[in-house]
Amino acid sequence: MFLLFLIVASSVVGLLLLPLHEIGLIIGFGMIVGCLLRGLYLLHEINRKLERNEQS
Repeated sequence: MFLLFLIVASSVVGLLLLPLHEIGLIIGFGMIVGCLLRGLYLLHEINRKLERNEQS
């Protein structure tokens, strides 16, 4: 749920930066991609811990 909030918040910030044209688009895109990559990393960590618990 927190990840969804981060994605929505970064999208809103990106839209607010649109008047800056290229710079605003780059910053907004970077924030969205950063949130998505963080979410994927967290999912990977959770899956690793769950697999480790199942093997024990």
